[in-house]
Amino acid sequence: MRRIRGFRGLRTVLAVAAVVTAVLAFSVAVASSTVPGHPVPGMTPPDFSKIIVGPYPSGPIEYSPTYGVATDVYQIESRRMLSYLAGPDEIDPDVTFLGGARVLDTSDANFDDSDGPFPKSWQPIAERNRMIAGAYIWRDNNSVRARKHITLAIMRFPTEQAAQAAVDGFSDALAAPGLHPIPIDGVENARASSITDAKGQVFAVHGVYAIIGHAVIPRADPAALGERLKAMLQTQLVRMADLKPTPLEDIPDLPTNPDNILGLTLPNKYDSSDSDRVGWSYGGVYSPAGALHFERDGAAARKAYAAAGVDLVARNAATVYRTRDLAAAFGLQAALTTLGRDDDEYPHPPGITDAHCIQLDEPEPIRDYTYLCAVVYGRYVAVIGAEARFSGAAPASFAQRVSAQYSMLAKSG
Repeated sequence: MRRIRGFRGLRTVLAVAAVVTAVLAFSVAVASSTVPGHPVPGMTPPDFSKIIVGPYPSGPIEYSPTYGVATDVYQIESRRMLSYLAGPDEIDPDVTFLGGARVLDTSDANFDDSDGPFPKSWQPIAERNRMIAGAYIWRDNNSVRARKHITLAIMRFPTEQAAQAAVDGFSDALAAPGLHPIPIDGVENARASSITDAKGQVFAVHGVYAIIGHAVIPRADPAALGERLKAMLQTQLVRMADLKPTPLEDIPDLPTNPDNILGLTLPNKYDSSDSDRVGWSYGGVYSPAGALHFERDGAAARKAYAAAGVDLVARNAATVYRTRDLAAAFGLQAALTTLGRDDDEYPHPPGITDAHCIQLDEPEPIRDYTYLCAVVYGRYVAVIGAEARFSGAAPASFAQRVSAQYSMLAKSG
């Protein structure tokens, strides 16, 4: 990917653009949900004398990322593509529990037989066909005995011919004893296969885009597997009907920081506790449809986003959501920090009443966070996370980062 030619004159700082994402309006209401320590919607004044931010920012920052090579800039397009990636829960409402989500390039992080979403054998195929950008999601039904699993990915290539060559290469690379075709009716040029008839993969091309899907169903049934793979393709094709590739030279002009929301988001540059397992690639702005892919429970988050009127999301060392108003923000906070069966409450940092912190029984799968804290200020909700230390405790920096993120919002004017 870093050898892609024809992309010159990259900017080191991308322009700030004010673009507000269209909002889906639904009638589901969660704004009346209560938050521990806050019986009715209405902000409690912070006690800044008790708020300790440590080495982190205490107010809004000037966000100015540096993009040094084409691959870095192409991630802007990948984030945009996430908005056109179908959610597994749209195909099967049982398949809502997050396994992984990311933007894609041709790096080792994405093509690795141990930790990557795709086989290592696919990497040279993606490189040879000059893959530009991509988006990926997988979820399951959180069941061992009757497992359901859906993975979907879309990849952009320079031409339709390159996309077709990549799809053919990916499919051929899976050749193994017992692999046989799974018929897919009604979807032109689709290729599906399986060894067990309980799990299989499907490939298709839509313009310059490759569509890749993988499914697991509870028991071996070639007809049922074919129907599942067909439904995945059909849902994805509908979702991406309006997706048009951004000309390469125009990608730097895409909105990268609408209304300076990344200036209100805790930056990822202070210590290792800010990092995620795939590096900085999640940092950026997402539409609600794109940001949903990172939520632990896709179906619940979809309803909560709609009820709160979420119209913009930024992800960096924290995730900041812009909602309709203060009442909606408290409703979203409650939804994002709902306790699971074995989760526990966790104390919020001193000086911040409008915070709800929890300790997860099972770490969330994107950044491996065990501890989450959601703070509210105005129409904004921010979620900050931390990995558990070896002892199981939260790192000392967690409270400071929560406090810093709250202070950044509170001092934003």
